[in-house]
Order: sequence, then structure tokens, then C-alpha cells
Amino acid sequence: MQQKLITFAVPCYNSAAYMRHCIETLLTAGEQAEIILVDDGSPDNCPDMCDQFAAHDSRIKVVHKKNGGLSSARNAGMRLARGESIGFVDSDDDVEPDMYEKLWDTLQNQQVDFVMSDYLRVPVNESVYLKTLDLRPGRYNKEDLRREIFPSLIMGEQLDYGPLLSVWHCLYLAEFLKKKDLWFDEEVRWSEDNEFSARVGYQADSFYYLKGEGLYHYRQNPGSITTGYRPGAWTVYCVMNQHLRENFEHTADYDFERQLKLHLIYYACNCIDQAGSLPPRMTRREICRILCTPQLTATFQGFYTPEVPWKLKVQLWLMRHRCTLALHALVSKRKRERHA
Repeated sequence: MQQKLITFAVPCYNSAAYMRHCIETLLTAGEQAEIILVDDGSPDNCPDMCDQFAAHDSRIKVVHKKNGGLSSARNAGMRLARGESIGFVDSDDDVEPDMYEKLWDTLQNQQVDFVMSDYLRVPVNESVYLKTLDLRPGRYNKEDLRREIFPSLIMGEQLDYGPLLSVWHCLYLAEFLKKKDLWFDEEVRWSEDNEFSARVGYQADSFYYLKGEGLYHYRQNPGSITTGYRPGAWTVYCVMNQHLRENFEHTADYDFERQLKLHLIYYACNCIDQAGSLPPRMTRREICRILCTPQLTATFQGFYTPEVPWKLKVQLWLMRHRCTLALHALVSKRKRERHA
């Protein structure tokens, strides 16, 4: 069976309205590409559409599975991949016709473990804009990674994501992922890129950043995962933090302890804000549950507050001291402002 240059692992869930355009853009990668469509138990017309695409093009393979989330779907695609490189594409997005030719050429010419481009954000009823990163362009060796990437690999000091986050504007050398046993954490159903990309960035010996080239088109479509309340999200984020701790707590070449604390506090802020969309009594109960989590309580011990805007600094103080009622008032005010 002929070795392919690129495998696209494409999870499909509730995206029937967008899939065709996505797949058509991927097919421009040529005969040396394969597309693995992973039907993640989608309740819409995605399963039938996947089969129809495969019937008309031998480059397309289909996996039908019960719903398990993005991590599970991407892993299913990776297990079947025959490509020398792997790209992860969301089925409601699309790409520039020459995206993967550019990424593949860079991967080969620069001899790196993975390559990353910029991307275009395509909001609903708003102007498209280029999303670029606060990183220099070009090649990074291991020492560059330690010096320039590791300080915000898991979470930035300002309670923001580091530069290596989303997987869908990257192309990875398949042998690198296999050698380092890099898979998505299937217990992490949301924000799974954060955990995967941190481990990729730590294990890599090199990568290349194509700055200024918006090759991937990230579409903010109705029905996409939003910032609304998700039951069980805080539990998932605690699991993610614990798994990150298992991987990064005792690294000999860099101290990630503060980033691990920042990571859990970031997601606590996120979930407290999401709780504001619940009825008032449920909001208070959810905030109290988050604040009383032993993992978060331990995180605040010996933690010094970063230099963040004063409103966030106030929120962190309220969280540290478990001021449930004050936090409820704060998130309720934000909710009113968003709907004003």
C-alpha cells in the first residue's frame, strides 16, 4: 500500500452544513494525501455524507464510532493514518488551497518535528481577520524552545494561553508523534488542544513558525462549542490539570509548577464565568463547588497574584478567599453587560 505524504484526521459532528466545502479544500492537497473522516456518532446527516464522499474518492476513508469527543475522534484518525505527516482539521472549517503544500515543504526543508502557520478567523457577520502570534517567525531548535516557548507552554503569566495551543493550523511529522507516544487525552473532552500541544511542545526538538500566512480558516459557526455553561466541564478541567501535573511536575530541565497553578486558576475563572448563565441559586451552588475543590484550594496556597488588570486581580482575591456571594454578583453583572 502506497505511503501517503499527508493524512488529514477530520472529526465530524453536527457539521453537515459545512463538511462539503471543508473536504473540497482538503482534496486540493493532491494524490499523495489521505482524508480520514471520523463520524463521532453525529446525530445529523454527517454519517451518510461521509460514506458518500468515500464512495466517490479513494483518498477518503471513513470511521464510524460512538460519540466520544474531539480527543477520541482525532485518536481514531491517527490510528489509521498512513501519512508521513498528520494534520487535524475541524469539519466546519476550511483551508487555503496551498496550505498543506507549504506546510509539507517547510516540514521537509527545515527538518523539524512540526510546523505552524497563522490563520484567519471568520466570525459570523463580521470581518475576517488574521490571527497571528506574539512569536518571531522561523525555525526553533531545542534551546530556542526552552528559552522562548517553555515560559508559557502550559499557561501564560497573564492567565492566557501560550503560543502553542490549537492543533488545526499545524502539521506534525507522524514519526515524531509515534516515537514520543503523543495522543490526545480522551478524558479531556474540552480544551483538549491545550494538553496535547503542551506535551508536543515539550517533547519536540524543533519546530517552524510560518508567521503572517493565514492558511487555515477558523469559522465561528452557530452550533460550535461556545463559552456557555457545560455540565461537568470543571471536573474535566481538573482531570486535565492533574494529567498535566503528572507529565510536568518533575521535569528536570524546566520548572513548570507556577504554570500548572495558573492553568487550574484560568479554568476555574472560566467555569465561574460560565456558571453565570445558570439560574441564580444554581450559579451560587456551582461557584461554591468550584471554590471548595481541594485541588484549587491547594493551588492558591503560596500563590502570588500575577500583574493582571485590576478587575481580574479582584476576582482572584475573591476566589482565594472563597467569597461565593461576591463572585456571584460579579458574574451576574458581566451577564447583564453582555446582554445590554
